[in-house]
Amino acid sequence: MEHFEDLKKTKIFSSSNELDCQAMMFCFKTRFKTFEKNERIVSQGDDMEEVVLIVKGAGIVENIDSMGNISIVERLRRGEIYGVESAYAGDITYKDSLIATEKTMVLFMNKHRLINPCENKCRRHDAVVKHLMQMVAESNIKLLEKLTHISKKTIRDKLLSYFSSIVAKKGSNYFEIPFNKTELANYLSVDRSAMSTELSKMREEGIIDFDKKQYHLINKK
Repeated sequence: MEHFEDLKKTKIFSSSNELDCQAMMFCFKTRFKTFEKNERIVSQGDDMEEVVLIVKGAGIVENIDSMGNISIVERLRRGEIYGVESAYAGDITYKDSLIATEKTMVLFMNKHRLINPCENKCRRHDAVVKHLMQMVAESNIKLLEKLTHISKKTIRDKLLSYFSSIVAKKGSNYFEIPFNKTELANYLSVDRSAMSTELSKMREEGIIDFDKKQYHLINKK
């Protein structure tokens, strides 16, 4: 089966053998497609008939409000999925855009086939639904973390909240973030210029050091 080894590396298909995967590809009316860096995988407001699994590569989920303000909701990596919550909620359009941040291969899956029980009530579908529920829970945790960061009053506090959460996960004060400066500002819902000024001040004060996406959060009492 084409792309079977890549699918096995994702949580949703990790416990499936090749025959199971092949059957599910038919059941979920799937299609593979590859996108180049900065290409839109789905666009906010478009009709939503499919959910998207990142098979290779990565993408950012971006939202534009009625005033034209851009906000990055989250970053998705290999094995992560976009659109499941909306599918279960009955949304008929995509609430956000999904944009490839590098060359990315995705698997589109029909949302109706995915969230509704299979006519045969097969074990394959049950296994997929179980993994989907775990992934939805993980996605909600990520969104709650973001709310913690952006609820801070100052840009510095937002940055430190975000950096500290990464340090806690990595177990090291040296880390890489998945965003460039513009993306980080959009993720934290702050002005890019003001954020860059604050980062420079923090470096001058010996709180952090950074080079592009590489950061060092310096311990200070």
